Formats: sequence, structure tokens, C-alpha cells
Amino acid sequence: MRLWRSTPVRQALLLVLVVALLTLTSLGAAYLKMRSDTARAIHNDLRQELAAFDVSATPGALATLVAARARVTDPAETVYAFLGNDGRYAGNARAVLTGGQVRLSALDASRPLGDAGYLHEIERLSGGVLIVAESLAPIARLTDTFLSLLAFSLGPTILVSLGLGVLIARRSARRVARIEATLDDIAGGNLAARYDTCDRSGDDISRIGQGINRMAGKQQTATEALRQVTTDIAHDLRTPLQRLSVLLDDLRSHLPADGPASDLANSARGETERATDVFRALLHIAQIEGGEPASRFGPVDLVATARQIAELYAPTADERGDQLVLDLPDLPVMITGDAGLLGQALANLVENALRHAPAGGTLTISVTSDGPAADLTVGDTGPGIPEAERANVLRRLYRLERSRTTSGNGLGLALVSAIASLHEAELSLADNHPGLRVTLRFPRRA
Repeated sequence: MRLWRSTPVRQALLLVLVVALLTLTSLGAAYLKMRSDTARAIHNDLRQELAAFDVSATPGALATLVAARARVTDPAETVYAFLGNDGRYAGNARAVLTGGQVRLSALDASRPLGDAGYLHEIERLSGGVLIVAESLAPIARLTDTFLSLLAFSLGPTILVSLGLGVLIARRSARRVARIEATLDDIAGGNLAARYDTCDRSGDDISRIGQGINRMAGKQQTATEALRQVTTDIAHDLRTPLQRLSVLLDDLRSHLPADGPASDLANSARGETERATDVFRALLHIAQIEGGEPASRFGPVDLVATARQIAELYAPTADERGDQLVLDLPDLPVMITGDAGLLGQALANLVENALRHAPAGGTLTISVTSDGPAADLTVGDTGPGIPEAERANVLRRLYRLERSRTTSGNGLGLALVSAIASLHEAELSLADNHPGLRVTLRFPRRA
């Protein structure tokens, strides 16, 4: 079906339709013209046949003339009939005149009428009615000829056009499929993906492919440059921040335990730690987006990972009065990935739920499998995230207005998003009625 929906096949079908319409129009016009000319010729012949009879002759004489002509004429081609007022009848076929219409039938089986029908002329005389009818076989033969011509002209044209269209479409479909695969790779984060560089045909598909390569190359260069700048900044600032932390600790040791100076030093130390955490998280995200952890991928049981994280945060949930619910299958659900990063992603989701949801709520961790994919879901009963903001919260350092008074640096969900992309997982945020439900959908590759 995809092949039949392709542009070359559609263009071939359109071309066939245009050719068919033009052929039908030209042949139809020629057929109608020749049919009209043939019918006119038959009418002329009939009038000439009538003119050959002496209409002034007596009924007996006309009957004799018609009988003589009828004996030597095949009724399948021309019918002669005379219906005298005195009951005389002569002809090579039986003719019945009803209300101006003539119904013909054979006199005997040895001289049958034609199957194509007849055109007739009627001459009403004082002594009777003279009828001459000529077979429409020439028009029938003309129709057969045109139908055969139509079949032999359109049939091969349609078959050849469709055949060529399908062959071209199959070739184009393979090239388009390679372009789609390249775009999917690029969209999935593989900026090094390229369309077939050996395609030098120079047609529109080749130009599109080369354009995609140029776009991917520029995007890869820009992304790598931005990533390198981010990494360099984080590396360069991490050491001064660590030294600043050490100096603040030394300063606090030389200040009185109580007093404004000590409080100010403690605040500065806390802000320095938060800044260090931000740069550490940014470095971690940059390393994940660089794809380096993919070399450590192996089989990971999502059920076991969920149990470990749940055990780790169960005491915190108990202290808050939250109910931590596990909805896990009895059998392992295996995927391919990095166990440490997956555990970190799940931990970030649990921490976000505990940080933003009011105490006494319900936190649910579930794992499901439906064949080709496995879902890891964390749901809470907190305030949730407005639908318009769900794409924004995945950006680095982005925080909702109501979250600015709580702890955090706006990198938790960004880190989860980077880990999901590394594992080719689909990350979705939805309403939990109430609260937020975050789902990571992993492909089952192990």
C-alpha cells in the first residue's frame, strides 16, 4: 500500500488517466463521426432503393417487383416488403407495421435476419405500403473495430505506464526509506547519521539527501561546540568553586560559632555547594548526551531496579507519612541499558515526587511490559505540572514559578530526559488525577 501511495506511482496513474481521457476523447469523437456518416450513408441507400421502385405502378406490379428483388437479396443485409391494401404481401421477411413502427421477423429459418438491427424507410402508396430496411451491421462492425482499437491502444499503455511507475517507485521508495531512516537517527540523537553519500544521481531525492547531510553536519558541529563549551565552563568553574568551599570552611573555622559573620559564611558555603551541584549535574548530562555510557550497556531488570530504589526511599516516605506503592510483575522485565543511570533516573523522579507533593500522599512505582516495549512509571498525588509547561520542565535549569521556593536546581527532569534519550526511551508526562505521572517507555532489546 505504501508503494501505491508513492509519488511516482501516483504520477504514473495520473499520466495514464490523462492519456486515457485524451485517447477516449479522440477515439470517441472519431467513432461518433464515423457512426453518423455510416448511418447517413445507410439512409441514403434506403432512399435510393425506394426511388428505384415505380411508385405509380399498380399493387400487383409493385408486389411482383418486390418479390423479384426479394428472391435475390439476403434478408440479413436488406429487407424488402410490400403490404398491399388488398391483402397482397411480397418480400424476403415478414414486416408488421404498428403505429409507424416496423417489426421484422424471418419468413423461414433458412433465411434469418441479422442480429445488429435495421434502419428502415417507409413509403405509403395509394395501393399499400412499401418498406425497405437495411442492416446496421456496418455500424456494429465499426463499433467492434473501435473497441478493439481502444483495447489495443489503452491496454498496453496502462500496463507499461503502471509497470514503469512501480519500478521507479520501488527504486524511489528505497531511497526515501534511507532518507527517513537517516532523519529518524538524527531525531533520536545520532547527529553523525548521514544519507547515502554514494547517491550522485543529482535528482530531487539526491539533492534532498545531500541537504539533510549538510543540515546534520551543521547541527552536529553546533551541538558538539555547545557541548564542549558547556563542559569546558563546568570543568573550569568546578575547581574554583571547590577551592571557594575550602576557603569558606577555613573562614568559618576562624569566626565565632554564633554571630552574623558566621551565619553569612554558612550561607555562602550553602550557595557554593548548590553551585557545585549544578555544575556537577551539567557535566553529568553532557557526558550522557555524548553517548559515552552506551558502551557500558548490558541487560537490566527494571523490576529489580524499581525494588532497589523503593527500598532506598521507603524511610523518607515513612517519615513524611506518604504511602509508597509498588506495582511490579512477578517475573523480571529485561531491557538493555546502564543500570546505574536507570537507577539515577528513577531516583530523580521519586525525589521530585517527594519534594513537590504534600506530605501524606501516595507515590506509586510500576513496571509493565507489553511485548516490544516496557514501561517504568512514577505517579504521585501532588500538584502536577500544567500541560503547557510539560515540555519546558525537561529543559535544563527550568523551574516552575511555584517551585522556586523549594530546593532543587531545575536539572532533575533534564537528567531524566538525557538518560531516556540515551536508552532510546520515550519520556512522557501526564495527569495522574491528581498529580503527575511520568512514564519511561523502553524498547525491549534483551
